[in-house]
Order: sequence, then C-alpha cells, then structure tokens
Amino acid sequence: MPRLIVRATTAHSDSVVELNRLRTTIGRSARNDLCVEDPFASRLHAEVKRRGDSYFISDLGSANGTLMNGTRLTVPLQLGDGDIIRIGETEIEFSERADTSPSRSRTSILLSDSNLNSMPEMTITASSRNSAANLLQSFEAANRTAISPSTAQRQMVNDDTLAVISKVSVTLLSPLSLDETLNQVLECVFEVIAADRGYVMLLEKSDDKSVTEPELVCKALRSRTHLSDSGGDVQMSRSITEQVLKQGASVLTSDAQHDPRFQERKSIMLSGLRSVMAVPIAVEGRVSGMIYVDNPFHINRFTERDLQLLTLIAGVAAIRIENVRLLEVQQEKNRMANELAVASEIQLRLHPDTPPNIPGYDVMGVSFPCYEVGGDYYDFIEKREGQYVVALGDVSGKGTGAALLMSSVHAAVRAYSRTRLSASEIVSEINQYIYDNTPANRYVTMFYSELDPKTNQLTYINGGHNAPLLVRATGEVTCLDIGGFPVGITPFGDYREGWVELEPGDVLVIYSDGASESVNEAGEEFGEQRLIEIVMKHRGRTAAGIRDRIDEALTKFVGKAETVDDLTLVILKRKSGEE
Repeated sequence: MPRLIVRATTAHSDSVVELNRLRTTIGRSARNDLCVEDPFASRLHAEVKRRGDSYFISDLGSANGTLMNGTRLTVPLQLGDGDIIRIGETEIEFSERADTSPSRSRTSILLSDSNLNSMPEMTITASSRNSAANLLQSFEAANRTAISPSTAQRQMVNDDTLAVISKVSVTLLSPLSLDETLNQVLECVFEVIAADRGYVMLLEKSDDKSVTEPELVCKALRSRTHLSDSGGDVQMSRSITEQVLKQGASVLTSDAQHDPRFQERKSIMLSGLRSVMAVPIAVEGRVSGMIYVDNPFHINRFTERDLQLLTLIAGVAAIRIENVRLLEVQQEKNRMANELAVASEIQLRLHPDTPPNIPGYDVMGVSFPCYEVGGDYYDFIEKREGQYVVALGDVSGKGTGAALLMSSVHAAVRAYSRTRLSASEIVSEINQYIYDNTPANRYVTMFYSELDPKTNQLTYINGGHNAPLLVRATGEVTCLDIGGFPVGITPFGDYREGWVELEPGDVLVIYSDGASESVNEAGEEFGEQRLIEIVMKHRGRTAAGIRDRIDEALTKFVGKAETVDDLTLVILKRKSGEE
C-alpha cells in the first residue's frame, strides 16, 4: 500500500499515513487526513488523489504553495516512489513500498508434550495466547464447580482429564463456523459420555421486537438411537432451564422421575427419562446457553464424573463459541466498513475533481462528511452557452440514506442542467424527480445558480436552503433567498428566479448548515452572523484563504464538541483588477 512518510523533526519521530482512500487531504486543520503542525501550512493545503493505480499531488490554493522535488505545483502532478513533497517546513516522502518491518505480535509455540503425541504442531498468534490462558482457567474452573468426587473417582478423573482437554481443545480450536463448532461440541460430548440424546442451546434475541428477553434456541442436537422429529423445537424441563440459565448452576440427576427438584415429574415419567445432565455455557459469569444430555429409563445413569467431564467441555466450548460470535460480529463490521469505504469513494468521485477555471473568477469548493458518507452535495458544471452552474444541496438526514439521495440529486442536476430549460424550469424538474422517487420524509434544500462570466450576472434559485452570503467589495451584505420550497417536499413546485450582478472584489459564500449550525461545548450555535463577520473581515483574500479562515473560526468555536453535521463550502469571488 503506497503511503506518505512525514519526515522527523527534532521534536517528533517519523509518522506514516497509508493512502487507502481515493483522496487524502493535507494541512493544518484537524479535518485533514494528514494534519501537519506547520505554521507555514494552510489549513487545507494540498491533497493526494488516486486515479487508477497512480497518485497525483495537487495544491488546494494554499498561501505559501506546495513543492514537489523543489518545484512549485501549478497543476496536479503524478507521484513516483521517493518523491519529496514540501509543505512549509514539513517534508513528506511518497513511498510505493509496503512496510516490511517484522510483526511484533506473532510468536510461534510448538506443543510437544509426551502425553500429546497425537496433537499436531500449532502456531498460536499473540492474539490467541489470551484464549489459551482462558482455556486453562476454564479447565480449573470446571474442576472447582463440579460436584466433588470420591478419592477413587478423583484419581480416575485426573487420569482422563488431560486426554479430554487435549482432544476438546484441538477440535474446538479449528477454524469452524458457529454451527460447525456446536456440532463438534456434541461430538466431543458423545465421545466421553454415554448419553442417548444431547442438545446445545443458546440464548438469542427474538425476531419479534415486542419480545425483549432472549429466547433459548436449540442450535445442535444429536441422538445415538434416533433423531428428534421436533427439529429445533425441544421440550425441556422448566426446572432445569431456571437452574442452569438463571442461577448458572449445573444439574445432575440419576433418577429424574423421583428427584424432588423437578416439578414436572409426571411429564418426565411419560417421556421415560431416567437420568439428566445440564451445564451452563458461560464466560466470565455471563450465561449464553447450555449443554443438555439425557438417557431414558433403561440406559446408564449419569455419574458425578460425567458431570465433571460435561462441565469441562462446556467451559472450553463457551470460550470457543464466544470467540466465533465475536469473529462473526467483527467480520460483519469489516464487511460494513468495506461497503462504506466503497460508498465514500463513489461519493467523493461525485464531487468536482478540481474547481473550474472561470475567466475572471476565483472558485473553491470543499466538503467534509460527518460520517463515512454524507448528504451534502456541490457541483460545478460548464454549460454549452459558456455559463457555469454552481450548485449546493443538503439532503435531510445523515449517513447512507442521505448519501444515496445525494447521488440522485447529483445525477438529476447534471441531466437537467444540460438542457435548454431555464433555471426555474430545471429546479422544478429536479423537484418533481426527487418527489416521485424518494420517501415522503426525505427532501433536499438546494441552491442552484448559473453564472455568465461575460456579463457577470448570476441567476439563482434558493430551494429552502441557507441563504448564501454575497459580500460586496464595499462591505455591503446581501442574502440570496429568492426561490421556493425545499426540493422534493411537494409536487409541481413553483420556483422564482433571482438575479444579481457580481462586481470586482465581490465574494459569494454558499454553505450548508454544518457551518452555521455547528455547536460548541456550551450548546451555542456558530450562527450566520459570525460567518458574515469572518467573510467581511477577510474578503480581500483568495477564495482558498477565505475558506481557511472560516475553517479556523469553526474549529476554534466548536472546540472539543462532537461534529454533528456535514460541512460544505463553495466560495466564488470575482477577481479585482489587482488580482
């Protein structure tokens, strides 16, 4: 995996950023993927973007520029192994070589005890050493919790325990699914205990949302003489389940029909049961299920030795089951993370690769999603007649649902803006499209505009969005609020067009509510007025410079408060004669 290596200064050691995303931003702002603490770096200074198998470095309108191998960037340049990027006083190396340093977390352990001749050699990673320690602890706990045997029985158990530990541990350490593991548990049980029937039951959440308590579900069953016709529906004594699941106690009876602990003696007599054992499947006191075995009247009765062996197997099985479940949860998390990474990359590709080169204008756009994917949208589109579409939208909600709708908005704007429809007709068509194809509780606030650089006229429609700020070079502030309802709320929307003429030095700031509604630790909103004051104060800067000052003010204001919304900014400045 290619990476960026930030070379050490006198106070810091080298740091590494893997280039595992489509776009990696670099700058002083904490919003960047690579944050450099350099006073000469801009807050959003540069970015590395992947195109196919190649990587390109671009400057993001920084104040002091970005150097590659000593040459200042004016256009994106492809990076090669060993190229040096300089941002301020910070030197960053691009490396295509993977990190080949040896792993510190892997240790090989060969098990070669004379009593374990049949056990294969195993390589145990550091992460599994804890599991091995837990196994040994469970063995000890199993011996402590079992009913105390007589002297002769104790000697017999000691002779057999090592063999059982060896077989069970080797069997259950195999990389099996949960269902396969549970069936292996029963195989181990039937090899060491003379049982006729056996079940592994686990507590699982019900699909019925009205049921809050987990239900006991049969996950594996086995019989020496016949298979139950009931499938996963196993009838079991209420007394047994209460003792095992609620009290975490093991149950052994050699004669269930005459045992006073059983309240259902009549049903037990009818079923012909004579001997029953049940032990909890538990890790650190948390009971997650039980192993149950029984014998009918005419077959062997269980002994205390049998209970000790069953408890031992359950102790090993509990750890294995817990590990398999955690692994499955982790695999599902990894799957979701991979899907979100793909979605994030697709969404990033929908944003403009670079700002358009509009004659006489300085343009900058940037978007930071609150989560892996977001619902903010912005775009620049050049029309056939020479006008430029500048649009920004904010989808209701957050996360994947908002991101999907955002992609629909992107496609709709791209499609309709290439027609010869007027601005109001285009937004009306987009409104109808979103209304027809999204749920009733979803909508989009949108600012759609068309700039004619020949006349410097901006035609716009505000569809329920935060009113963009037009800060004149003279200091006058105008809010662009003419338009109509948010897109997708009602069918056949009626949208009015507004017009303004941009003068030299005028700055237009279009923003999502992630800017104005950012909240600090005291619960106070940043607000529109603070935004106006920042743009007013820094209107003489470049578009990138204004962007950086807004980001700086937001970061300082929010402090350690959690980010609660996507943040998107589009800044359009008409250049003065001096720029």
